[in-house]
Amino acid sequence: MLGRTPGRDPAPGLDPVQHGGTIMPPDDQQRDRAASPAEKLPGGMQLTAMDPAFRDCPHVSLDRLRSAAPVYDDRQFGRWFLTRFEDIKAVVSDRTLSVDPRKTLPDSFSRRLIIGDAPVETVALSMLHLDDPDHKRIRGLVTQAFNQRAVDAAEPRMLAIAARLLDAVAGRDGFDVIADYAAPLPIMVIAQMLGVDDADLALFKRWSDAQAQSFNPARTPEQSAALNEARQALNDYFQRMIAYRRETPGRDIISGLVAAQADGDRLSEREIVITCNLLLVAGNLTTTDLIGNAVLALLRHPAELAKLRARPALLAQAIEEVLRFDPPVAQTTRIATSALAIGEAAVQPGQAMTVSLLAASHDPSLHDDPHRFDIERADTTHLAFGGGVHYCLGAPLARAEARVAVAELLRRCPALRLDPAHEVARKRAPVFNGVEALWVRVD
Repeated sequence: MLGRTPGRDPAPGLDPVQHGGTIMPPDDQQRDRAASPAEKLPGGMQLTAMDPAFRDCPHVSLDRLRSAAPVYDDRQFGRWFLTRFEDIKAVVSDRTLSVDPRKTLPDSFSRRLIIGDAPVETVALSMLHLDDPDHKRIRGLVTQAFNQRAVDAAEPRMLAIAARLLDAVAGRDGFDVIADYAAPLPIMVIAQMLGVDDADLALFKRWSDAQAQSFNPARTPEQSAALNEARQALNDYFQRMIAYRRETPGRDIISGLVAAQADGDRLSEREIVITCNLLLVAGNLTTTDLIGNAVLALLRHPAELAKLRARPALLAQAIEEVLRFDPPVAQTTRIATSALAIGEAAVQPGQAMTVSLLAASHDPSLHDDPHRFDIERADTTHLAFGGGVHYCLGAPLARAEARVAVAELLRRCPALRLDPAHEVARKRAPVFNGVEALWVRVD
């Protein structure tokens, strides 16, 4: 639990190796030097999906840390790494903590991951990384346009898009669930919700795909160039749409963002552009991962899949169990604004606390047999969407898209099963938790 405490000297951090403006894993020598010989606990990149062992079996490391050091001083990345549910819940709910990476210590991994080497004054942050009052102001205005009513209105379009994507693979013996279905579906849904013209959809999807490289710390120079080109193209596109919607309002989200006001305050053009990019990129990636993780969990647990086919009313519960069992976001960060205590750990102002959302919902003090996938589990408590004032604004949309996508896939593919000719490839990403490719057979 959290409590304010007198300080101690901050733990020294180890800068990640920089290459081409991106963050690369420290080599083995650096990692060995950073770790205390006595602890032999994983740290740094070993606690992300950039590490092959963690990527394939994350709970080996997470369970070990929760048992030996639930508030772990990860000096490789200059952060505290939390794995216990109650600690994580307290941290994500604490309004006094910051999410602004500019407020971390200069050698913090989270600061470098989000800001990189860019001058702090040039960084444009979305509400995802803003504190109050800026966060409260922008979120309040965005919520006027992006809310449960907008999600409910979009559900028929979700179903039509899911059907169109499955029509495209009809007749094949198999396909990649990610590339052919889980990735394009949320992009097409949010594009329509934003008001993107169907004629621009292919171009919009290409830009969106390139934007996903924002979260790849090992991207190549070519990928960085494509990312920068896509960012500029999308910004230009959104600026044109904003100008058009000021003159010709519609029923789309951009029109709603343009019209949103509270006490005479409105979103600026820059804030609308940043928000559109946030909805497009972060929302799409996480929803793709949620759909992919759901399909994978069901196919790897045929008894649970059989239950769901026999009792479709279990679908919403099944999605919650996926969010608990294999959440699309592996971890998130909060920054101490004053000295505080978490258990026996003394956290100093400016230090980052990485909370493992993946570990939180597998804490045996919260769930019996937490590593078992059970769509009838009575308690599916999880923190997959974070908590507190930064609870994910896109949670209703993600849940709706996952329900529609899984239901339509199972309805259209009664013989759906994993393709033994292809290994399941999980993503190499420091924050997200998902599947890179998921080949299935449907014959």
